[in-house]
Order: sequence, then C-alpha cells, then structure tokens
Amino acid sequence: MAMTMTQKLYDMVKDFPESEIAEILDFAEFLREKRRSENIELASDELLIELKGGLESSLVLAGDPAKIQETLRNEWN
Repeated sequence: MAMTMTQKLYDMVKDFPESEIAEILDFAEFLREKRRSENIELASDELLIELKGGLESSLVLAGDPAKIQETLRNEWN
C-alpha cells in the first residue's frame, strides 16, 4: 500500500521531541502564509487587469485632462 506524503511526514516526525515538532509547525505555517499571500497577489493582479480600459468610453472622463482635473478639484470648494 502506497503511503501518502502526509503519512510519510507523520511517520517521520511522530517520535521527534516537541521542540523539533514546533520548528516543523512554524515552517508549515510560514509556507501556508506564503501561499495565501501569493494567491492574494495573483487575485489582485487579475482584478486590476479586468479593470483595464474600463473608462475609455466614460463621458465623465472624456475631454481635456487638465479641464477634468480642474473640475474634480473644484468639487471640494
């Protein structure tokens, strides 16, 4: 019967002292956080790509950029 990687890892560390198991756990948590942060970065990049070109036909942002900026600034007065 073939052992899974999880079973192999368990069999290898089950007799380790608690201090070494704590190190392994710290490393596993580091890897999980690294994977999570990479997934978040990928997701945010994908979201930004989806927005690309979304304002090309905007009536609000059509025209002279300096005039648009002036209009937006004047909204605060």
